[in-house]
Amino acid sequence: MSLAVRRLLAVVGVLLAVVVVGLGGLGGYVFWEGVQAEGAKETRDALPALATEQVPQIFGFDYQTVEGSLNTAALLLTDDYKVEFENRAQKEIIPQARERQLVTQANVVGAGMLDAQRDSGSVLVFLNRTVTDKSKQPVYDGSRLRVDYTKQRGEWKIKYIQPI
Repeated sequence: MSLAVRRLLAVVGVLLAVVVVGLGGLGGYVFWEGVQAEGAKETRDALPALATEQVPQIFGFDYQTVEGSLNTAALLLTDDYKVEFENRAQKEIIPQARERQLVTQANVVGAGMLDAQRDSGSVLVFLNRTVTDKSKQPVYDGSRLRVDYTKQRGEWKIKYIQPI
């Protein structure tokens, strides 16, 4: 075999290797984009209903059982947000609820996706609350909340709640 033929075969071999690696990379990219898109779809399908169920558990309580209610609600939160929530509950919410004998009923009247990825998402929640204290005069309150979720150990957890 002549030197020119060997060089031609080497160049063809290198080009073939580059094409195979490029096609493999393209295939991997297309596959990963599909995984991400399917994950985002699952997030869009799951989170509005989950927020509708969970948000009232965080904002609704009775002064007689407020500690238990808030401890249960804390299980819905990420580890970091749970610390912030528990501190606020101990310092503000529980003492005020007992002192004023607050009963808070919370209902989600609408929820829709703001943002969705495979492992995180944000939901816009429309929340109506009725707060009754010692005077037994109910006060009605409506809010819009941005509820950020993230997957933690395979479960959806609330990462943060922000009034809008």
